[in-house]
Amino acid sequence: MNKEQEEWLKEFRSHYFTGNRHANRGPIREEMFFEAGFAVEHLPNELKTDDLCLAAVQQDGYKLQFVPEAQKTEAVCFAAVQQSGGALQFVPDALRSEAICLAAVQQLGSALASVPDALKTEALCLAAVQHEGWAMASVPDAQKTEAVCLAAVKHWGFALQYVPDALKTEALCLAAVQQEGTALQYVPDALKTEALCLTAVRQDGTALEFVPGELKDKAQDVLKKEKKKK
Repeated sequence: MNKEQEEWLKEFRSHYFTGNRHANRGPIREEMFFEAGFAVEHLPNELKTDDLCLAAVQQDGYKLQFVPEAQKTEAVCFAAVQQSGGALQFVPDALRSEAICLAAVQQLGSALASVPDALKTEALCLAAVQHEGWAMASVPDAQKTEAVCLAAVKHWGFALQYVPDALKTEALCLAAVQQEGTALQYVPDALKTEALCLTAVRQDGTALEFVPGELKDKAQDVLKKEKKKK
């Protein structure tokens, strides 16, 4: 941090502690004022150097929102999404490259929502759902392959709701209810076999609500036996 930046922050710190703005913010460390993340948020844009901006996003990727547009270089943006995938939302469209988007979803799967549709390849979508199953909500239909869907439901059973019916096989539905029993509600009736329904209620007894009438008695018996074991 250069002398001009330090002088500005010293004056800001003085006003900060003498005013009431910090009253409800809990304890404040004085050295915090000279950390890059805090500085880039409060310094005037003309005092935000390239080095400061890079250091700030390396500490906290979301600080990218306070970096001037002219200083959002590929290096700064890449560092930001590596630290916090969600920072992708603050990356200029022109810099949302495949490499930056992949780094973002590998750090935070749900960052897929900020990836341009043209860059949502099967490989990138797979990387996202392998990290967070709920990223399936942002996967385009064209990229909902068997591999992507299976990876998603294995991580988060409720991702089954975003799987096209044509791809809902017995094996995929089984993987979903093994992870989250109540995902049974998204299983087509034709695939609600006895084995699948019993797996679901063993994982979560409340899945009984979604068991077909002709299998409810069997499922209830299983639940009673499970309770006795406990």
